[in-house]
Amino acid sequence: MAQLQTLVDDLDRLFELSTAAPDIAMSRHLPRVYAEAGVDWRRWATAEFADRFNGLMIRGRAESSQVFAACFPSAEVLDQWLALARPGDLLITHHPIDVRNGHPEGRWAQGFVPIGSRHLAAIIGSGLSVYSVHAPMDTSIRVGTAAAVVEALGGTVVGGFWPYGNGCAGLLCRVPPLSSAELVTAARRIFKVDPVEVAGSPRTVIERIAVVGGTGDRVDEMAAAEQRGAQAWLTGEIHVRIEGAYGRRKYADVRAFADRTTMTLVGVSHAASEQLVLRTQLTRWFAERHGLALHLLDEPQWWR
Repeated sequence: MAQLQTLVDDLDRLFELSTAAPDIAMSRHLPRVYAEAGVDWRRWATAEFADRFNGLMIRGRAESSQVFAACFPSAEVLDQWLALARPGDLLITHHPIDVRNGHPEGRWAQGFVPIGSRHLAAIIGSGLSVYSVHAPMDTSIRVGTAAAVVEALGGTVVGGFWPYGNGCAGLLCRVPPLSSAELVTAARRIFKVDPVEVAGSPRTVIERIAVVGGTGDRVDEMAAAEQRGAQAWLTGEIHVRIEGAYGRRKYADVRAFADRTTMTLVGVSHAASEQLVLRTQLTRWFAERHGLALHLLDEPQWWR
């Protein structure tokens, strides 16, 4: 058994939450989706989470026998967790709410989705805990969404881009030479996902890759990375297929950029791109720091 507060304090130190500003994205999206659902999320969220939108979100029993991790608290992931969890267990997520951004085959989706009342009641009733860390994990070099991708590629960080929170969401890295086709093959293997979405220009040799986890459809950041010598853009989603005028405009912007860029653009799904850090760097951290196994909960479908 592990003391919940010991784990929480150590995670807070790892991600430097004491100096982190309120989460730049989740402080906007989480209140909105719960308001739209007619749910008062502050009734069950900890005071610390309500201030910074990172850290321990739901506090359960004082001791945890198992620690689980997943990118999103989706209905499918929560069903898996609740079937396996014992009272007091801890779930660590990268996002505090689900995100459904569509599929490369053309399916569009609704975007951000709150945790449903059935799952919330089951979590609270079983004395379970949920810890979520978003922007500080995106920008971390030690246990970070982009850092884990660079590590898996065997790359060397040469710079950061995409200012975000207290750091940079993207990393520019140097890698052993490979072609666009070889990069796509590596992406399938690393992220355990198929299909992989590919756009832009095919290249015979790629030695410099811009990496950003999750949503990578910012054309201004793509252009900035290309100006700094990036020959490929590796992200969760090149295109975010969210229904509505905003989503359609963003989709068109990336399509236009893909037609003119010299980079190969590769997307592996939002969830799969950010599950990697949990599977590799955070798993190692828990084993080394606490002697605990981290139980990964994968999405049944990475593209959703």
